[in-house]
Amino acid sequence: MKKKNFFLEKWFLDFVGSDGKVMIFYAAKLTWHGITVPYTSYLKYDVNGSINFRTRFRNIQIPEISDNDIDWGDKAFKVTGNWRSDVAPIKSCLFDSPEGSLQWNCFHPVSNVRIKMKEMEFTGKGYAEKLVLTLPPWDIPMDDLRWGHFISDNDYLVWIQIRKEGDKNWVWFNGKKIDNCLITDDQITAPDLDFDLRLEDRAVLESEKKIYSVVDKILHYIPGFSKLMPLNFLMADNNMWVSKGTLKKKDKSLTQGSAIHEWVNFKKAKS
Repeated sequence: MKKKNFFLEKWFLDFVGSDGKVMIFYAAKLTWHGITVPYTSYLKYDVNGSINFRTRFRNIQIPEISDNDIDWGDKAFKVTGNWRSDVAPIKSCLFDSPEGSLQWNCFHPVSNVRIKMKEMEFTGKGYAEKLVLTLPPWDIPMDDLRWGHFISDNDYLVWIQIRKEGDKNWVWFNGKKIDNCLITDDQITAPDLDFDLRLEDRAVLESEKKIYSVVDKILHYIPGFSKLMPLNFLMADNNMWVSKGTLKKKDKSLTQGSAIHEWVNFKKAKS
C-alpha cells in the first residue's frame, strides 16, 4: 500500500451564549512527508464587536470523546470546555479518489456547552466536528466552499456546499439528510419540504486570507510547504459570520436561533 504524504486531522468546536458571545476553537495535527505539526487556536467574539484571536503550536490537546461528551482544553489559553449532546452524530465522505479522501464527522450537531476561561464560566449551545484529510485539500476540485450550522431551542440544521462546475450540497435537518436544497450566504431552502432558513444581522467573525496566515506560521516547521500550493488556494478569501436565523417550516411555524457559517472563495486569485 502506498504511504500517504499528507494527513490532516482538524477539530472545530464552537459555543454561542445567550448574550451573543461566540467562541470558536480549533485543534489539529498536520503531517507532511513524515513531519507532524500540531496547532490550536481560539477566537472569542463579544456583542460589542471586539474579537480576540490566538494561535499556537506544539503541546496541544486533541478533544477527547466519551459517550455523549467531548472534552477539550488548553493550558496556555487557560481554557477548558465540555460539549454534551443527546442527538445522533452525522457524517459523510465529501470527496473520495485513489489519491485520498475528505471524511467529515459531525459528532455534535448541537450540544450543551460549558466553558471555563481563566476565572470565568460560560454556558450555552454549541457544535463539534472533525475533518480527516488524506490528500492535500487543493487537490479537491472546488471554486468555493460554504459550510454552516443553525441551532434553536427545537431545531438544528447543518449544511455544506462545494462548488466547481456544479453544486454539491449536503444538508441535514434535525439529523435527517435531505436533498434538493438551495444554499447561499443568506438562505438555506428545501423546496420539497417547504422549509426556509433566513440568515440576517450578520456579524463578522473572520474576514481574511486565513489559509495564507496559517501556512505562514507552518513554514517555520515545514520549510517550502507553501510552494506546493496553487496560488488560488493559498490566497483564498475566508469569511465567517455569526447570524440570527429564522427557520420557517411547512406548518408555517417559526423558530429563531443562531447560526455560524462561512464562505471560502478560491476563485478571486484566479482573476
